[in-house]
Amino acid sequence: MFKVFTKYCPIVIGLGLIVFLSACGGDRSSDPGAPTTLVTSANGQSTVSCSENQLCLDGIFAQAIKLAPTLSQVTSSWTNTSSNIITISQLPYVDGAVYAKDIASAGSVFSTSTDASYRYFKGNGLPITAMGKFPVQSGTAAYPYYSALPGGTDPLTGTDYSSAAAISISPYDLTSRIPLNPVPTGFYPINSLIVGITLTGTVWHIEVANDSSNNWYNPINALPLDQCWGHPYAQQYHIHGYSWKCFPSQGTSGHSPLFGYALDGFGIYGPRGEDGQMITNKQLDKCHGHTHSIMWNGTLTNMYHYHLNREYPYSVGCFRAQVNYYQALGSTDMRETNLPYYQDFPYPPSAISPPARLSDSMQ
Repeated sequence: MFKVFTKYCPIVIGLGLIVFLSACGGDRSSDPGAPTTLVTSANGQSTVSCSENQLCLDGIFAQAIKLAPTLSQVTSSWTNTSSNIITISQLPYVDGAVYAKDIASAGSVFSTSTDASYRYFKGNGLPITAMGKFPVQSGTAAYPYYSALPGGTDPLTGTDYSSAAAISISPYDLTSRIPLNPVPTGFYPINSLIVGITLTGTVWHIEVANDSSNNWYNPINALPLDQCWGHPYAQQYHIHGYSWKCFPSQGTSGHSPLFGYALDGFGIYGPRGEDGQMITNKQLDKCHGHTHSIMWNGTLTNMYHYHLNREYPYSVGCFRAQVNYYQALGSTDMRETNLPYYQDFPYPPSAISPPARLSDSMQ
């Protein structure tokens, strides 16, 4: 029998609790989890080396999306390239406050359900939080940055965008099935743009973006996002960096709540650790997670989980369990390629070797 919890804008329902949305998470002035700066990726940082502070992307996937082996860095008014610090107050944003109902008559559609083995998600990819006005409008602060970047191909028409500024937002088929009670079995590189699904009805993407010369960057270093730290790719809205800014019911003390799930089934929690302070990368393993007691499926459980925080890569850096990408990315809308790992089996077949200090006995 399925246990179903459904979310309709303007409410979020997760773990059987109903939480009413407040504007941008309410007053966060005293919250240790509300950063004023972010740590960006370093110039020349690897995109495929699986270690702390880095993304760990599978080589086959990296070749498929033509990802450069290292990240570059843009000199921008909000990025100190000497210290690799981004000052949030200096960031421009994409203008506007567009809601799902402005894009689709149904608004934000998102439901979760479980059975004995799996957690299921079904939705249209549009969040309950506000989005910026996309396409990015000429004459706005964000426009010069987006107009300078390639836009790729419009998935609805098959024609190329003039630039990234021309990309709009559309609903899509968000369908996913992930393990209900995952178990860490190793450290596995990422094979998709999507790394997790939020309880607000959208997704997290890996932290990379390219320019027309195929240089790759931390997206936040290269271009503005909207006020909730999102933008579209192939008309699919997703979030980056300070991605939890607009999430409802964050609280201001204690361990951060659950904000969503990674494709391997583990929970993704906010930036505050057990002591109520912003968690650092030094407290996390190279996949951006660790193990301690958390509320899981309504029970206090000693379990591995991921954290969002202010240090690159901000969310999931690799996976601690094998991902069945065919199930986790259950619609063709959610898949970037036709590579063989989009079959109904876990991938990759073996884990990467963790450094000694990150052995399971120390997690």
